[in-house]
Amino acid sequence: MATHAKNGKNGKSAKNGKSRAPRSGADGRSPDELLARLAGAADPEHRLALYQELFPDVTNLATAENVLVYPSLRDNVFSRLGVIEQKDAKYAPAYGGDALRQDIAAMLRPVFSDRLDWQDVFGTSGVSAALECLAFALKDGGILRDGDRVLLPAPYWQGFNWCFEQRPGLLCVPVELREAGRENFELTLKDLQRAYRTQPEPPKLLVLTNPHNPLGVNYPKELLEEIHTWALTETGMHIVSDEMYAHSQLTDATPDFVSALALDAYRDIQDARERVHVVWGFAKDFGLSGFKAGVVISKSPVVRSAMTGVKDQQETYSWFSPFASLQQMVIGAMLRTRVGDAPYPLELMKQYRELLSGAFRSVRAELDRGRIPYRYRQGQNTAQFFWLDLRAHLPVTGLAGMSSHSGPYFPQPDEIPGEFARESDSKPGAGLTQPVLFPHIDAREEALRRHLAEHARVQLLPGQLLSCAEPGYFRLCYTAVDTGEVTDAIRRIVAALG
Repeated sequence: MATHAKNGKNGKSAKNGKSRAPRSGADGRSPDELLARLAGAADPEHRLALYQELFPDVTNLATAENVLVYPSLRDNVFSRLGVIEQKDAKYAPAYGGDALRQDIAAMLRPVFSDRLDWQDVFGTSGVSAALECLAFALKDGGILRDGDRVLLPAPYWQGFNWCFEQRPGLLCVPVELREAGRENFELTLKDLQRAYRTQPEPPKLLVLTNPHNPLGVNYPKELLEEIHTWALTETGMHIVSDEMYAHSQLTDATPDFVSALALDAYRDIQDARERVHVVWGFAKDFGLSGFKAGVVISKSPVVRSAMTGVKDQQETYSWFSPFASLQQMVIGAMLRTRVGDAPYPLELMKQYRELLSGAFRSVRAELDRGRIPYRYRQGQNTAQFFWLDLRAHLPVTGLAGMSSHSGPYFPQPDEIPGEFARESDSKPGAGLTQPVLFPHIDAREEALRRHLAEHARVQLLPGQLLSCAEPGYFRLCYTAVDTGEVTDAIRRIVAALG
């Protein structure tokens, strides 16, 4: 492990070891204000966004975003929008107008199912809202109740915890994937069955992410059929399939992506279509994370009535998390754009596949040059991630005192583990640049994250934030910034790891 450069009281740049104080935010907020907000942010990626305002010279490869398709969107859609018409500034149906829902369904059919009915598509302000709306709709229909358990194969996107627990009052249960060996992270039916049978009460919801975040795999159709058949015939669970990265596919991806809507189990098992729900959004595949535009896809009468607001004159659930008028204007314009005789969104997704594959090859080559291990299966690694295995670089001990803190703090020099020992400062009692962002995870994993942020100027997402059972794994999003910036960041990681 490389030794640390000297740190000053008010913060250091990792570059040349020169002192640099944390920055004020873009809106003029002071570092203290940003730190206060950072300390109160529950979601790791929200903390990292605030952290980025404090330390803008740190490359954020932790947050899942996609910059690869922006140039095409800029040239073909954004630059041609013109003025906002009065109709676009007025109220719009909270779950999307009929024409927009028809356009979304038409765009999704080639990838999801040619039987996708636009009347099963309901817009929300992002996939997080779509998940929460589903939970509330199923509670409203008497299918779920407070405290019901949700099975989630782990590691999994940490946002599921907020979507299902914070307001709906459900309980997320990570399913450790150990049947095929802990280091394989292979989903099996036996893992799910074991988790289901060992709960104090039968779980009521199973959530699958396909393609997977953070592992980057398409689940084989045979496995999905097996899992859906078991869940729908031997349990009372509903299934939520998060297919957020459906278009984020490499050119040689195997197996092919298969939506839950295209499964034989979905088509043939009685009442399956009322118990299987899909969510998707424009944030990842189309690089529109800030738009907060997602959809619920469901044939369930309970969900449909909740999303349309037809039950007992109840307001649609999308009213509280709407697919807003300006979102509908911009996304509607994109969906209507054509390139020659072809719909632009479908052409863009073809281009994106090539762009994603090129970025993957470049980043993988840099990781291999630096001898950084990562999970890889031939033809897999769809979505936008590398799942790095940095266990060999974990310090023996972590940062002292972390368990007593609920938010970020700045450790004292004597709290730094021996592997991360730094040179003595000329100023007695000088503090350290980087705060501890995640004191509730394994102290060694947080110490390694902090080491990379301070000395490689790169932010990775610790695996334990994604409910990984073993410390030392990190998620790297290789579409978060331009590919050249990603490969440069990897070279800095290699240097910092020594």
